[in-house]
Amino acid sequence: MVIIMTIISSKDVRKLSREQRLKRLDDYKKKLFEVKSQLSAGGSIQNPGQIKEYKKAISRILTIMSEEEEKI
Repeated sequence: MVIIMTIISSKDVRKLSREQRLKRLDDYKKKLFEVKSQLSAGGSIQNPGQIKEYKKAISRILTIMSEEEEKI
């Protein structure tokens, strides 16, 4: 049984500066690309749920960034 943990919570994203968010966003996009590439190359990944978690983390960051831009 594999336990999937949230990569980053909304609360944690809100604590980050804009630069830190952009860095994390870039990191998560790269990791998602690596995992998808590995999977499409015929390989298997240890935790298939990590694709979903990276997508959620990317969405969280983008959502919070757009919310904060609307406030300005």
